[in-house]
Amino acid sequence: TVWTASAHIITAVIGSGVLSLAWAIAQLGWVAGILALTSFSVITLYTSTLLADCYRCPETGKRSYTYMDAVRNNL
Repeated sequence: TVWTASAHIITAVIGSGVLSLAWAIAQLGWVAGILALTSFSVITLYTSTLLADCYRCPETGKRSYTYMDAVRNNL
């Protein structure tokens, strides 16, 4: 569902942010560290969206149960 997908995205972004926040701020400084974390969260959101779009076939709407089904449907 939308709530489950949102929870997974938030968990991925917060998890990576919490683990790397202290190091990023210490190494890069306040401005560059926060920009790096923000850019990584945008990349995570983008790739998660691409992965979610592969869940169903674009033409028929049929669900892809395996990775190979998703590849066949999208190619």
